[in-house]
Amino acid sequence: MTEVPLSGPAAKTKALEKDINAARRGDWEAKHRVERNLMPVLTTMAKKRASDVSSINDMIEHGKAGIATAIKKFKPGTSADRFQIFALPFIEAEMDGKKSGFFSRLFGR
Repeated sequence: MTEVPLSGPAAKTKALEKDINAARRGDWEAKHRVERNLMPVLTTMAKKRASDVSSINDMIEHGKAGIATAIKKFKPGTSADRFQIFALPFIEAEMDGKKSGFFSRLFGR
């Protein structure tokens, strides 16, 4: 019996699971694929927190750091289709913890 190739959502879930596991082992390309997969979520969350383009880009970068944290803490046995929901608190924590501006670096505000 030959294995039938997956298509549609099942294929995306399998590819995401493979990328998450590879990113946990340190594969940068896999990490970037996971980030690209979640880019619509990052963009939406960043636009809700900032209005100018440079701040939105900063928020997206902090969101990517949240994704990296989520990848480290995600259990390999868990279904990858739940990863986006799992990653949301980590992304939000990074974005909300982000301080911007010169004086915030000096005074922590």
